[in-house]
Amino acid sequence: TLVLADSGKHIHHAATDGTARTWTIPANSSVAYPIGTAITFTNLSTADVTIAITSDSLYHSTDQTAGSRTLAQYGMATALKVYATKWVISGNGLT
Repeated sequence: TLVLADSGKHIHHAATDGTARTWTIPANSSVAYPIGTAITFTNLSTADVTIAITSDSLYHSTDQTAGSRTLAQYGMATALKVYATKWVISGNGLT
């Protein structure tokens, strides 16, 4: 689970880490990131990364659907907090 100190940083899944990972954006009621916070995720591993969110909403910018996302190898995506409980995510290798 991400923490407030991750704001404005990138979370990296190294090529040497062959374990699938889940990174979770916590609910606003738990960690109140300021609106406008951006967090970037990179994945160089052959194992996918799941980008999840607890009780708030994470919308894919391409199709506007909400929910967890999968980041494939060599993928990079950025989640942007746009409202107190809403994030938008976009990037390459993101489904």
